[in-house]
Amino acid sequence: MTLTDDLDGARTILLRTSSMSGSRDVCSDLLLGGVEDPNVLFVTFTRQGATCVDQVAEAATGNVGVITVGDATANVDDPGVETASVSAPSDLTGLGIEIGQFLEAWAAPIVVCFDSLTSLLQYVDFETAYEFLHAVTGQLQAADARAHFHVDPGAHDDQALAGITSLFDASVAVGEETTVRTRDVIQ
Repeated sequence: MTLTDDLDGARTILLRTSSMSGSRDVCSDLLLGGVEDPNVLFVTFTRQGATCVDQVAEAATGNVGVITVGDATANVDDPGVETASVSAPSDLTGLGIEIGQFLEAWAAPIVVCFDSLTSLLQYVDFETAYEFLHAVTGQLQAADARAHFHVDPGAHDDQALAGITSLFDASVAVGEETTVRTRDVIQ
């Protein structure tokens, strides 16, 4: 049984984990668990493109794409990996367009890792981030994609976390134990 079995069909997932924790296994399970031949898209503010691709190199059989934001570099040695960059971390319109282009170009199944909301919130205010996430989660739902968004719960107050959590079908908290809460019990 995988983590994705516990998600009860959730398409958008908030992955609550400290940036210092070893959550890459959970991230990989959310990307590749229960999906046959997925197209994998990484959106990253903090990781280099090559590091993202290395995470799924052995298991991904579909398309792989990386959108880097800000200082992260999209340089990937594999010519089969599609890359895009958004130079200004506050350019959420540009980021939304790039995400939309990948979603339109690829057929299902599509899985997305967005790393991280904590980084995003360093560049824009909460209301702007909330509106962006509302629009992006709608795009993902329309594309029948499954996506998870990393957030460091220790970096945000309870009110901000509750507001962000309301946008997602499920929340996965990684700590001593990994806990899953789906929309019907997130409140």
